[in-house]
Amino acid sequence: METLPKVRRIPKGTTSRPSGVRLMPDELAEVDQYAFDEQRSRAWFLRALILRGLAEYKRALPAHQ
Repeated sequence: METLPKVRRIPKGTTSRPSGVRLMPDELAEVDQYAFDEQRSRAWFLRALILRGLAEYKRALPAHQ
């Protein structure tokens, strides 16, 4: 019988420590709806949103930083 490789749910090297994010009930509902529409978990959607926001933030920094 062939042994299948272990499936990772998060990218290698990613910390699995939770980071708390406080959202208003309407914001949380909106996040949940987008995550549901993409057939993803809330955590996956929030991580993707944060990574996208970080990339945009870095692009907006002044060139001297």
